[in-house]
Amino acid sequence: MSAVYRAPIFFLTTLKAGWRQALGAMLIETSFRAITSGFYGAITQALRKMEPPWLAILIIVVLAPAVVQVLEAGVHWIRGTPHLAAGIVVSTIVTAIGSLFNWYAMRKGTFLTGDEGESLLADLKNLPRVIFGFLSDPIIGVWNWIARPRGKS
Repeated sequence: MSAVYRAPIFFLTTLKAGWRQALGAMLIETSFRAITSGFYGAITQALRKMEPPWLAILIIVVLAPAVVQVLEAGVHWIRGTPHLAAGIVVSTIVTAIGSLFNWYAMRKGTFLTGDEGESLLADLKNLPRVIFGFLSDPIIGVWNWIARPRGKS
């Protein structure tokens, strides 16, 4: 699924160099993501129960994406993808948000592989609930933090 929403990023950011360049950038991104997404997903799944959660988030949103983005930039640089900086910036933002969402979904039991996982169809059925929780949990957390009773001094 990663390639589905990342390939268009490179297609669109490269399109001003011509449709052939854009198509080439899209195909190299699709290939890169097809090779790396399984590894990245396995790392995210392995870190989903890590404590404290903020450390897992730091690794998943900053450290792991940095490594993947450097590799991605290298692949596109070797290929000669025009307007590479724009594609990498947008891809980095998408990677950070997508990584955080995948970590959240995996903590909720969705998108897991192996013995812990369910079918893709079952995961897709859970997706509206997971998306709602991903969007609402931070708001509820901030609200609860603001509304919590403070100790008297």
